[in-house]
Amino acid sequence: MDILEIQKHIRNKNIKIVGARIHSKASEKYIDVVFSYSNQPKWDGSIPYFYRRTGLFLETPQEIAQLIEKAYEAVKKENASKWIGAERKLWQKEYKGKSVTKPFFDKLLNLRWNCVDDDFPANRNWARRIQDIKEMGYLLATNTRRYNQKLKRNTTQILLIPLEKGPQTGYEVFSPQLRKRIIEVLESYDAYEGKVRPSHSLLPDHKFPEISWDENTRKENPDSMTDDEIRAKFQLLDNQRNLEKREACRKVIQTGKLGTIFGIEHYINGNDNWPNGVPKVGKASEAGWKLCPWYDIEAWRQSLNKSIREKQEKKKSG
Repeated sequence: MDILEIQKHIRNKNIKIVGARIHSKASEKYIDVVFSYSNQPKWDGSIPYFYRRTGLFLETPQEIAQLIEKAYEAVKKENASKWIGAERKLWQKEYKGKSVTKPFFDKLLNLRWNCVDDDFPANRNWARRIQDIKEMGYLLATNTRRYNQKLKRNTTQILLIPLEKGPQTGYEVFSPQLRKRIIEVLESYDAYEGKVRPSHSLLPDHKFPEISWDENTRKENPDSMTDDEIRAKFQLLDNQRNLEKREACRKVIQTGKLGTIFGIEHYINGNDNWPNGVPKVGKASEAGWKLCPWYDIEAWRQSLNKSIREKQEKKKSG
């Protein structure tokens, strides 16, 4: 991203762009900024412009500049105070059950960089807490190599930006009973290995990857799901392959190129490009994912085998 071009579109002289970063693991992109105010300290932060959790995918310098200027206004003392007050009331009223996550959110309300090694409550699974806050629609920035003056070293630090929340996302859940039934309906067939395996080593995998869900695609999975609904929505993978699929799907979002399995460059639509005109977030994005080998591995395997047979037949007949 050309930060000089973005700066040209910013009318506010109190906004200085100092850099651009990519947090590849989380599929997030940021513009690093410094905001100057007459009645409060400077704000040193990062504004996400590519943020899959809320479907924020800005592409032009004009769009990014507008978001940065909006963030400047949001960080102003009077505006930030109102936002913080409203969020505290919301957590007291609606999020009482998030007792483990709440101390992390309370700390982030300082709207400053907070170090995971020094500022947050002691918790070995701090990443889950941050993910929980993201899934609630909050806009967070992450810097994995920001210098901590107290610790005298670079650490991972998190910043909350007080902009309007996006849609809540998160993983769909299903009961233990439904999990058992999904495995039974799919006959303990490991889609990646292409064979039946012990059921205890398998878990239901949503064909439509979570990275592209929004508020209209996340649904409950009732125990009353039909067998056909289960076959359409799930495949079985072991935990290792499930994690591998998540990483592959993350790269698709970042690069616009469909992934591979075993390094085999075979695609149902003939090429590895994400289809033109298909969004990467929301229900409509599923049309793009259906062309990715990881979406339905068994369908991909059958397509590959069909292609091989056709080439063999063509060779024989030639």
